[in-house]
Amino acid sequence: MKLLLAMLLSLAASVSALAQESVYVEAVRCVGGPFGMKLPADARKLRLMAPLLREAIAEVERWDGYTATRKTLYFEGLEIGVVEFSNDAAKLMVTHADIASPKWNHLLPFKIHQSISSARAVLGASATDDARLSRSYDSDGDSLQFRTSGALLVGISYSCYSG
Repeated sequence: MKLLLAMLLSLAASVSALAQESVYVEAVRCVGGPFGMKLPADARKLRLMAPLLREAIAEVERWDGYTATRKTLYFEGLEIGVVEFSNDAAKLMVTHADIASPKWNHLLPFKIHQSISSARAVLGASATDDARLSRSYDSDGDSLQFRTSGALLVGISYSCYSG
């Protein structure tokens, strides 16, 4: 019985170590604010940022008089999920983004290939004791996660509330 209890406690510790710790940061937004992407205000301009490699439709929602199409746009080094509205082509709603190339640094307050310590400085006090930037930084609706290699930032992921 003691052996079974010890194994269960060990398993519970392993599972909790795998769970990513999150930190609440009210100012985290996918678009705008101090930590969000700087995207064109008009959704139609997203496709003009660089050559579009492909797009994938995830879902089409039919509403009274219009459709809302959830899709992912794939650029080199940037994957961005959006909702497009048939009755308002300019409206921009972002569902997620994954940035893996410094080509997109102009859109970000964080820079791909910058040092982890520089990225932590941008986040401020909430990242003081997150030496590897391994936590998720979450607000009420959006979240921000980092990928690192060595001492450098190699990827940034945003998850955005979209209804």
